[in-house]
Amino acid sequence: MDGTQQAAIHQALVEVQHAVTSMTFPSCDQEDLIEAIDSVEGELHTSHPNLAVMCRFLNSIARSLRAQPEAREACLAIEAAIGKAGMPSTWQSGI
Repeated sequence: MDGTQQAAIHQALVEVQHAVTSMTFPSCDQEDLIEAIDSVEGELHTSHPNLAVMCRFLNSIARSLRAQPEAREACLAIEAAIGKAGMPSTWQSGI
């Protein structure tokens, strides 16, 4: 994973965190999403990020937010970051 891919993922996570903290969302759901964000950030800071783990968490975050209109931009940022990193996008499955 190169620096531009990592930067895209980090920027998407910043957008997600902003959306999550500004939305009216049950606090337990908000805490779960913050944990998922932290997990992806943790992977980004390792010398060999586990792409499968990051992919699973990023898709999970987007899936959790996809029904929230105010989180649309955050979901699109995740989609762009996933694509840039060459990971599969599964969060829209079943819509």
